[in-house]
Amino acid sequence: MGEERAALLSTANQSPCRAANQRPESFLYRLSQREDKRKEAQLVEQLRKNIEARLKVSLPSDLGAALTDGVVLCHLANHVRPRSVSSIHVPSPAVPKLTMAKCRRNVENFFEACRRIGVPQSQLCLPLHVLEERGLPLVAQTVSALLELAPPRHSPAVTTATTPFTM
Repeated sequence: MGEERAALLSTANQSPCRAANQRPESFLYRLSQREDKRKEAQLVEQLRKNIEARLKVSLPSDLGAALTDGVVLCHLANHVRPRSVSSIHVPSPAVPKLTMAKCRRNVENFFEACRRIGVPQSQLCLPLHVLEERGLPLVAQTVSALLELAPPRHSPAVTTATTPFTM
């Protein structure tokens, strides 16, 4: 009986205004949606920069479509740890578009490589986020976690002086 009363009191003390702030027509809701979209756009742009810098490639404007076949992601995993993805299905001039089965296999190989490299399961997005071009911010989170495990890049501006070997 005492537990029921405590549960009733805790729900009675919750503010009804919290639900009102979440109505789609409210100003605060629309403002938060705009802020979320801005953050998502920043994450996607950071994803593009990370991939382009690491692989030294230029990606098309539609990043989601560029990642859908899994080829770029597999190359990224191999960049972090060579031969972590042993087989990558790549489009050929004769067949420029991969089948969905080959795209799925590439994406699954990428996730398996991420697990072997040490990306925590909680940082991995789902294959449908890549294959269906949904959830690019989640893909960005996965790629970011993968790149944190990468060996440091050598900056071209940093040069190391070598001293001659003398006996």
